[in-house]
Amino acid sequence: MPEVPMEIRIRRIQHNKNLFEFIITTPSLRTQFRLPREQVNELRILIEKALTAK
Repeated sequence: MPEVPMEIRIRRIQHNKNLFEFIITTPSLRTQFRLPREQVNELRILIEKALTAK
């Protein structure tokens, strides 16, 4: 399967320190969404589990 170039940017929202903005860009798609800190932490845990699973 060919790899698709992808850029991922994450930034904390200035007026709300518990809100993070994610921007994911590929040649054919750009998506932007905001997540609260609690969901970012849940996402981090899920990513760590997937990376360490055998």
